[in-house]
Amino acid sequence: MVGEFSLTETVSLPNIPATAISTGNHTSLVAALTHANLVGVLSGEGPYTVFAPTDEAFEELGLNLSEYDTEEENNTLAMILSYHVTMGSAMSSDLSDGMEINTLIQEPISVNIYGQGTVVLNGEASVTAADVETSNGVIHIIDKVLMPPSLTTVTPPVGEICYDMDTHTVDLTKTEETCEKMWVPSVDIPTTAAATTIHTSLVAALEKANLTTVLKGDGPFTVFAPTDTAFANAGINLDDYDTAEEISALANILAHHVVGGKVMSSDLSNGLTTTSFSGGILAFAITEGNVSVNGANVILADVPVSNGVIHVIDKVMIPPVGEICYDMETHTVDVSKTADTCEKSWIPSVDIPTTAAATTIHTALVAALDKANLVETLKGEGPFTIFAPTDQAFADAGVNLDDYDTEEKISALADILLMHVVSGKVMSSDLTDGMEATALSGDKLSFMIGDTVSVNGATVTIADVPVSNGAIHVIDKVLMPVKEEEPKAEDKLTCDHIIGLDSTGYAYSPASLTIKVGETVCWQWTDSADLHNVAEISSEGDQMRKEGGIYSGETAKTVDFRHTFTEATTFHYICEPHVGMQMVGKVIVSESSTDSETTTPSVEKEEDTPGFGLALAAFAVIGIALISRRL
Repeated sequence: MVGEFSLTETVSLPNIPATAISTGNHTSLVAALTHANLVGVLSGEGPYTVFAPTDEAFEELGLNLSEYDTEEENNTLAMILSYHVTMGSAMSSDLSDGMEINTLIQEPISVNIYGQGTVVLNGEASVTAADVETSNGVIHIIDKVLMPPSLTTVTPPVGEICYDMDTHTVDLTKTEETCEKMWVPSVDIPTTAAATTIHTSLVAALEKANLTTVLKGDGPFTVFAPTDTAFANAGINLDDYDTAEEISALANILAHHVVGGKVMSSDLSNGLTTTSFSGGILAFAITEGNVSVNGANVILADVPVSNGVIHVIDKVMIPPVGEICYDMETHTVDVSKTADTCEKSWIPSVDIPTTAAATTIHTALVAALDKANLVETLKGEGPFTIFAPTDQAFADAGVNLDDYDTEEKISALADILLMHVVSGKVMSSDLTDGMEATALSGDKLSFMIGDTVSVNGATVTIADVPVSNGAIHVIDKVLMPVKEEEPKAEDKLTCDHIIGLDSTGYAYSPASLTIKVGETVCWQWTDSADLHNVAEISSEGDQMRKEGGIYSGETAKTVDFRHTFTEATTFHYICEPHVGMQMVGKVIVSESSTDSETTTPSVEKEEDTPGFGLALAAFAVIGIALISRRL
């Protein structure tokens, strides 16, 4: 809107020119007013509002009054000075954000108000002292000379940016050789960003966070500048930042994109880390010439600005709370440390392969991932959970990467590695005893929780290692996919007797079985509610599997285990995970040729069992009747 100001009552104060002279910081302004014959005008009744540039502002502009020696040049000087004057006495309380003020030359000045009431004119000149009252109006002191839009011209000196005079935009992709517009001197970071057309959100965010003036300063600064698309993808809505605390949080996010000094892309190296203005760590990765910082890709590097350099990136970097203990000297991660015990740098987590590579205990795993072309996969967004075997685990498994030298073998290696990965972020607190999950290889992972956590027999030695795209659990064995083999001889045996599970799912049925020598017993169940197995014990009451004894293998929900007994014996066995629940059984193997018998605890009766006496009485009555008939 165009502001109109009401007249205010004047008091016995010096007029505007006299007041300007008395400040001691407006010598250049008064000299210019005199040169342009405007002292008499501003000594009149007015009232006027003058936005008065300081001597430093005139010096920065490089205005030399001796160059204004023709009538035309004096008219130009008068236009510039009149552009700083408006009719009416406008106090700072009369100004509002977004308003426009008509000047004496009928060209408007835009007003923006930021933060704690900082007033900025035309996006560049800050009011450093307001409401200096005079007898014929008011003066507001500003730190730059304002140029009327009609006089804004740019000559094409040798410079560093490609500037389009028609659209007032900068093409960051052009060099001096490819620039078809004007090759002009670079300007400061906010001004350059505002002219690119791809940093509208960044510029607005800097304004909201009161950082524009900072980044217009001498610097030098290096800014990693997210595009508008990056801000949209991050879901950042500047309207949400409307309290002092929220604006401070926004400033912290933006400061995480700024480092001190002028850092060109040629100064970067793979693995380099530096500290941003937010205090957070920026970690750089260079792969085949592509540069990324904290996972954000640099899509345009080394954009020249007058006070540093801009690198355009495709993501907004959020400064997270630190999650890993990182040694800056050795570039290693101590996965056993917490925020309280870390004596090195507690920094934001990074992706799975980068973390694994830095631990010093996963050299073999990282090399295997690289050989199987899985590094980029596990650098992806995920999230993934990886059960990461140590170097010792790879050595114990006898895995030699040199053996994987054909496409088929590398595919097999990938299957082995993918058996250690599941989708999603699975923390140790999410695991339950008997839980199953499907690995990316398609294999089943079974978890057992006791004093320790194990997965398919491998013990988790360190849990919940944080990474930016999931979680790592360190394990002491390499998991191997189950090979499809020819059926074993015992699998082809015909079942003479079958033992399953009772209705509770936690007892064998029958729990006691009598058979003949040479007969085959099959333990069979499908999709049980829990994991079970069959393990021989040395004697009844034992709770530990007999070494070298009959054994069905690891616990499972589906079991088909067959064994032929070749000699007379009593075979006692348990379900290992549920022996504490008295999940036990026995097979009595007899040389007798009599029919085999099966019994279960649920049908064994003693003489004092209810109903047993009635049965005896019934037999007695029948016996008496038969005897009487014979007589």
